[in-house]
Amino acid sequence: MLDGHRTIGRVADVSRIPGPPTLTQLLPDLKTRRRSPEVMDQPGLDPAEHARALEALRRVNLFSATVRATWPRIRAFANDRAAPLRLLDVACGGGDFAARIARRARSEGVALEVSGCDMSEFAVAHATEHARRSGVPASFFRHDVLAQPFPEGFDVLTCSLFLHHLDEPEAVGLLRAMKAAGKLLLVDDLERGRAGWLLAYAGIRILSRSAVAHVDGPLSVEGAFTRDEARTLAEAAGWERPEAVGRFPCRFLLAEGR
Repeated sequence: MLDGHRTIGRVADVSRIPGPPTLTQLLPDLKTRRRSPEVMDQPGLDPAEHARALEALRRVNLFSATVRATWPRIRAFANDRAAPLRLLDVACGGGDFAARIARRARSEGVALEVSGCDMSEFAVAHATEHARRSGVPASFFRHDVLAQPFPEGFDVLTCSLFLHHLDEPEAVGLLRAMKAAGKLLLVDDLERGRAGWLLAYAGIRILSRSAVAHVDGPLSVEGAFTRDEARTLAEAAGWERPEAVGRFPCRFLLAEGR
């Protein structure tokens, strides 16, 4: 009789059974940019999921110190000009960056009127409520910068985590429109690379439980530009002396001021 606790034939060598793939093995080829539709860009996204994704972006921006990277240039620009300045944050999302800039300007006595625009009505409402709760003087309005002329009367134009959402012709068009509309131009975005992909994959899971952000984080890095590619786009858009500076963590700041 066969003993139920025995195996027939040779015992399997468990050392030969492959384990689950590691993160390094899962890494896509990042030598070439590959842009895929992100969940948060899709119409009809559940409002609760949208809000969680915007909160995830707020935490990412806080961790990435976006204001710390941009504020010194804004302050230096303001110090060279006597009149109060107006700043527009393009594709502002949940408005956290604009709100932090407004708070910093107020705390340092810099006369700066801060506004933000986004094509998403939900994002604009979220940003307006965020500024109200934070007690900062920032205003927000709905505007599609890819389809409508840029609003006039702004001195400083900022744009954070939007460039990687665009195809190359759209990116050049956006940068050209910013060039025509403002004097100080600051574009902060992800830089495509292995370290950035791994950080987006693991870091967003630490910072947020948003399922949308978990999917979109790595996709954003895959669709991001390198700093050299971003500089080339700015030159094609007519920027005279674009500066693309790498910064922690795995980001770049594209800037031009006049």
